[in-house]
Amino acid sequence: MKGVPQLPLKGKHVLITRGSDQGEKFCNDVASAGGIPYMIPLIDFRAHEDINAPYFISNIKQYDWIIFTSKNGVNYFFQHIQDKIEDYELINSQLQFAVVGEKTQEALNRYRLPSQFMPNVYTAEDFARDFFELGLNANRVLIPKGNLASTTIADSFRSRNLVADEWIVYDTYYPTKETDKLIKILKEDLLDVAAFTSPSTFNHFIKIVKQNHLDLHAKKLLMAAIGTVTKRTIEQAGFHAPIWPATFTIDHMFEELCDYFAKQEQEGNV
Repeated sequence: MKGVPQLPLKGKHVLITRGSDQGEKFCNDVASAGGIPYMIPLIDFRAHEDINAPYFISNIKQYDWIIFTSKNGVNYFFQHIQDKIEDYELINSQLQFAVVGEKTQEALNRYRLPSQFMPNVYTAEDFARDFFELGLNANRVLIPKGNLASTTIADSFRSRNLVADEWIVYDTYYPTKETDKLIKILKEDLLDVAAFTSPSTFNHFIKIVKQNHLDLHAKKLLMAAIGTVTKRTIEQAGFHAPIWPATFTIDHMFEELCDYFAKQEQEGNV
């Protein structure tokens, strides 16, 4: 962010829709740049009890690849197999791991397991294309995922007559405990920017907006999005998302947010 003002977000009120450590860090970053963060998590996660879990665990060595599309997929996968598979080294020696994105790769590395493949662009569509363009071999793959994740990667394998099993290891759900707070700040037009980290965060946001007839208030907001699918979801709802980092991480979203307002200030628009 060369040449940007020292406090590029000075006075800007930013809605942060992700909770946990990532949301906390985003809040701190926004505050350090002069902004006023409002952390209202619009999604949360919990372990999912899949009736097929015993099959996946007992047959895990039959797979060539395990493919993770999120860090939650990594963490909940290991939560499910802990105490059931003792020798991770044996898994490492017999399986290959693929990830979508740096954060997912970092999560896997924390279990002392390397990833053998990561696409250049962090989307399911790019994963499927890059994987097969590299000529990688896979007869059977396992995809630990969330209940709302797409089937794009699995479909790409199945279309080539390969086995792709999807194991739902966690649920994404909508927390409601801070809904009243969100309604209040929307009604009072306190926000300048709403930052969405996934389609699910935006879908919950727009559900609250519609139920409480806050469309005109929401239309006043700048939208920031992580990922192609999130941006597309926002735009299909009739909004514009001009703040959209090329690298799909919260850290890059923060940088893009700062760059956007720095540019606006330089052009005299703020």
